[in-house]
Amino acid sequence: MSEHESFALRLSKLIEEKRISHAELGREVGVSGQAVGKWAKGGNIEYDNLQALAKCLGVNWIWLRYGDDAMNAFTERRVGSRARREVIREIANSEERQRLALDMIGVGVWDLDLISDQLVMSAMAERLLGVSEPGFEGNKDGLMEYVHAEDRARVNAVLEPVLDGRVETFSVAYRLAFGEGRLQQRGRLLRDDVGRPVRVLAVLSRVAEDAASVITAL
Repeated sequence: MSEHESFALRLSKLIEEKRISHAELGREVGVSGQAVGKWAKGGNIEYDNLQALAKCLGVNWIWLRYGDDAMNAFTERRVGSRARREVIREIANSEERQRLALDMIGVGVWDLDLISDQLVMSAMAERLLGVSEPGFEGNKDGLMEYVHAEDRARVNAVLEPVLDGRVETFSVAYRLAFGEGRLQQRGRLLRDDVGRPVRVLAVLSRVAEDAASVITAL
């Protein structure tokens, strides 16, 4: 049974158990009843819609999308053994050293955990984006607040296929919401040992002023 079929069966069973129509569920999520019908038949669902759908149905989005095995893996990932925690701590320390090196050359980093929907960013990334208070706390939507309003739809269109696991890498340039200047953002999707998307890591850097006309045309 494929991943999409498993998702479709779980969704169809929940719809039946809760005695809710496709149209009613669609209104709650903000899509058409036809879209819900396609999901229930194994159609692709975008990350934001998946989050909203799971919330409406009162279930965990990881379970809804990937099933029991993913939930078990998530639990083990959060708890883990002492040895596993030591490995994770060493990885985190290594990544922190890399981030400090990037800060020194004016490159920022943000890291989105798709499991918890939490995004963290380096101090340089905060400075490049114009975050007013250090210690950004939020998710992808919070990050988008620092993208110029006229560029958000385009940036979202680039990010969504990565967040839902259809595309492995992305690169997009955009204007800042606060202050002058443009940033180039490049990132990569990271998967767990069985291929499920779990994390997106990206770097940010300023775009030279002489490239402004090229960025505007993107």
